[in-house]
Amino acid sequence: MNICFIGKHIYPKDIFSNEQDMKTWRSLAEYFNRLFVIAQSPDIFFHSVGEKNIKIYLIPNIFGYLGFIGIAVKVGVYLRWKYGIDCFDASEVAGGGLAATFLKFLTGAKSVIEVQGEIFGENYENKGYKKTLLKKIGIFVMKKADRIRVNSEAVFHQVSRQYIEEKKIRLIHLRVDLDLFNPLSILRINSEKNDDKIKIGYVGRLAEGKGLEDLLAAISQLCQGHGKRANFKVLIFGDGQLKSKLIKMSENLRIHDKIEWRGFVSYNKVPEALSQIDVFVYPSWHEGFGRSIMEALAMEKAVVATNVGGIPDLIKNGENGFLVNPHNPKELAEKILELINNQDLRAKFGKNGRQYVSGNFEWNHGIKKFANLFLELK
Repeated sequence: MNICFIGKHIYPKDIFSNEQDMKTWRSLAEYFNRLFVIAQSPDIFFHSVGEKNIKIYLIPNIFGYLGFIGIAVKVGVYLRWKYGIDCFDASEVAGGGLAATFLKFLTGAKSVIEVQGEIFGENYENKGYKKTLLKKIGIFVMKKADRIRVNSEAVFHQVSRQYIEEKKIRLIHLRVDLDLFNPLSILRINSEKNDDKIKIGYVGRLAEGKGLEDLLAAISQLCQGHGKRANFKVLIFGDGQLKSKLIKMSENLRIHDKIEWRGFVSYNKVPEALSQIDVFVYPSWHEGFGRSIMEALAMEKAVVATNVGGIPDLIKNGENGFLVNPHNPKELAEKILELINNQDLRAKFGKNGRQYVSGNFEWNHGIKKFANLFLELK
């Protein structure tokens, strides 16, 4: 069986440097004869690279949204003609979703559409006509698709409420490599070993909707209230368009001395970053699933996260972490302080967290379930 993934994501020319996605494609490729990927180039040139039974095509990033769809369809028709593609999979509904739908009509191949994030959720960040248009496109491509894949219970129910047959929907959770994210294989770097401060941390994009403003507000409350004598600091790993705004906010709140901005970390370095954290905080306002939370749990970290989207698939409140309401810095501060002051509870949440993800999100089991989604269409 030959499959082709289509997504309007921009990848570097050296696409093999994208460790996270390459790991998924390499694992999936073991189940198929050939695996193809169509995505966007970082420049105005067309790039193609391959290894073993994987071939990746990067479309020039100069033709806009409609241009991407048009070229992706042309490449898809070519691949169907030359290699007999059995199924086109779209990793998002707008660009890849329309391309896969047109390819199904033109070639007769099957189509699978992924709905990620919460485009049908109440808290989705796109408002007004953009949200309305995206929802209409999503419903159109889902109705035409042979299968729809979602990554959380929340998104599953959001999709089913759009009058989509549940027998077409497959819950395919994200996966975690328990060998890579293994607390026993990571030692704290020397500069951290003699630091007795509790480390509150975040790993992820510094982007709108991640609730990082609430995290800073919570830290400010800790510095002023019952937590002002607590011995802690905040480590923020990641980069994004919100960084300068957040730094300015931390200065205005007079908590800049509590925060260390550690910058971007590559996928293989995320376990090392997490090893330096005692309390992992993820205050997102909307979330399809929460990969960073899953990885923190695998590293036996106590987690405080918001009760939105697919996060409850990962956090069982009071068992392996705390769930708090979004946009609520006061509640966030209270739960962080509780974990700062209770080492035994941090240890309990950490052990329970790794046990939970080991039983539900292990890499090889998840990849097999992912591959079976396509094999059942054969």
